[in-house]
Amino acid sequence: MDRFLKIVGIVVLAFVAFAIVGKLLGFLISAVFWIALIAGGVWAVTAIANKSRNQVGPRR
Repeated sequence: MDRFLKIVGIVVLAFVAFAIVGKLLGFLISAVFWIALIAGGVWAVTAIANKSRNQVGPRR
């Protein structure tokens, strides 16, 4: 019975550890996604603003 409880304890501990690691990785992936999305938006707005500013010749 003692050996059975050790195995069950190890399985439960591994399950909890995987759940915690999964939550952390999910949060990190989500955070990186949103940071990349915001940075891409800032980059696009900057590129559009610089395109209209760097025109050669008279503006129309």
